[in-house]
Amino acid sequence: MVHVDGHEIAMLSTISGAIGVTHGIYGKGWFKSFIHRQPIIAFSVTLAGVGVMLPLVVVPLRRKLGFPTNQYDAHEVGVVWPKFIE
Repeated sequence: MVHVDGHEIAMLSTISGAIGVTHGIYGKGWFKSFIHRQPIIAFSVTLAGVGVMLPLVVVPLRRKLGFPTNQYDAHEVGVVWPKFIE
């Protein structure tokens, strides 16, 4: 079962809104122009985008693989807690 929290929806809507506003301001082809004129900044923006999207990808993968997810959803029923070495 897919488990989507409110903060994940907020992140996706904020990102899509920012892209929509940027596309509305700069018009068609702005991303190619941005990459051509400012490659270092474009790479930095891409890395930041990957960093923002990681929680949306990693947490469901951890749930699916059965890894501990108590840091993300400790209040959920059936959460996997880590086995501590004593």
